[in-house]
Amino acid sequence: MTAQAVLERPVETGESVSFRTETGSDEFRRAVLSAVLERRRATFAVEAQSAASVLAAAAPVRSFLMLMSLGQSGVSATVAPRFSEDTYAAMLDLARRLDEAGAGDLWRPVGLRMISLGEARHVFVSADMPVAERSPNPDRLLEVVESHRLPYGWYQSRVAPRARASSLVQVFYGRDAGSRGSVYEAMSARAATEEALGGERRRFVLD
Repeated sequence: MTAQAVLERPVETGESVSFRTETGSDEFRRAVLSAVLERRRATFAVEAQSAASVLAAAAPVRSFLMLMSLGQSGVSATVAPRFSEDTYAAMLDLARRLDEAGAGDLWRPVGLRMISLGEARHVFVSADMPVAERSPNPDRLLEVVESHRLPYGWYQSRVAPRARASSLVQVFYGRDAGSRGSVYEAMSARAATEEALGGERRRFVLD
């Protein structure tokens, strides 16, 4: 199934999902979804100047993948440096979108940082407020927001060991300014290499 077909297909709950937004990030989301649906491991680096622009770009992808994976196994995850500023808003937004899609009676919280919808799972991780709970490893999508704020060493020790699925798509949101030694610096370089070798765009700038 192509990304074009998925983007045009109504969700079974009755909501017609549209990725035509005012952010101008259609190409980015289409590239991410293509990789996820085709189960191709890929790394994307996305330069974003504000948390609002990240949420506008990422939130529809999160809810769409949850709804699409309702009847099948699939785990996505969002990693962020701060619970209050980053994670909490993302959790509330995903719950709201699932409610608005008609899945309000189907999704449920699991523990403190996970939302399930049928067989689908979305895990939220905050560097400043880790939770001692067992959670499944992501096998569909891993997002790291504000990745310029996270040291690459922290990512290598805490996240990378659980991000080894052959089909995992990874998206790193951040800024080049002040990113020396950060997750974003390292992963932006990896995305540039994938882009050069494969000829498919891996780096984007959000409006």
